[in-house]
Amino acid sequence: MVTSDSSGAGRAVPLFLLTADELHLVQDHVPTLRLPGRFLQQWDANLPAAEAAERSQAALDGLIGKGLLLADVPRDPIPADLGGWLLESFMVFLSLHLAPAWVFEVTAWTRASALVLVSSARDGFASVLARAQDVGIAGGHASARDLAGVEFTVVPFPDLANELATAIPSGEVGGVNGPLVTMSLADSRGGIEVLRTHDPLLLDELSRRIGGADAVLALSGLAGELDAGFELRLSRDDGIPVRVLSYVRGAEGWRSVDVRLPAGDDSRAGLPTPEQVVDSGTITIAAVTRAAILAELASLCAEITLKEMAHG
Repeated sequence: MVTSDSSGAGRAVPLFLLTADELHLVQDHVPTLRLPGRFLQQWDANLPAAEAAERSQAALDGLIGKGLLLADVPRDPIPADLGGWLLESFMVFLSLHLAPAWVFEVTAWTRASALVLVSSARDGFASVLARAQDVGIAGGHASARDLAGVEFTVVPFPDLANELATAIPSGEVGGVNGPLVTMSLADSRGGIEVLRTHDPLLLDELSRRIGGADAVLALSGLAGELDAGFELRLSRDDGIPVRVLSYVRGAEGWRSVDVRLPAGDDSRAGLPTPEQVVDSGTITIAAVTRAAILAELASLCAEITLKEMAHG
């Protein structure tokens, strides 16, 4: 990935860095293609025609230069359907996003950057789109700017875990692996406030209330400032969620976090009321090392690989 601290050595399939305009051209001129929502490139409706034409021609040149588009493609006008001029393998792998068997959606962040990744997998291969962004706050408003282009690559399914792992923010801060502990959201919020006081008597009472030293260890990772996070959502082809892995990192290391909210009130379109959240919401936390996150990711991908092989 574009934020990886890995060299990428041994990659068997080419990796391309597409500009936003190049991806827009493909999206806009291949009617059958449907890209993940977070990678749709929309131009301003008020963009002057001359500027749009200039950017389209530059994007065309870029795709030709990268060997993804045949050089004899018509230029004036650009064909409404570029499918016949795109490199066949490029088109095939982009088309995996049309009808995937599995979809992996990753969001990773640090204090200064964010990474969005979507991988659509079927028939032994995974098509990966990723964009890294610089994140800043100015005038009270958050802004995001692409650090480079949109990265496109394809990997054999057994290599997908390694590809997804490059999205996990680097920089080990130590930490340990601890057991899963579950508590109410109300207890977790109150416990974080107690941990911030460093009062021995309050800490002793907290330990008794929420489940002992293991629970205090797990919760302590959420008491300070968080500097990184990683979330992976896996869905089937029908859009039904299969698994969510969610982690945050603070001064004491990584914590896995799973928040469960109660079923909502039908009168509120299925959303729980604040009272229901307070009364019945729970959070499950565990102290984890980066190595444990990598192992969990590898296990999940191995499980899906076996299912794909069984259906192949």
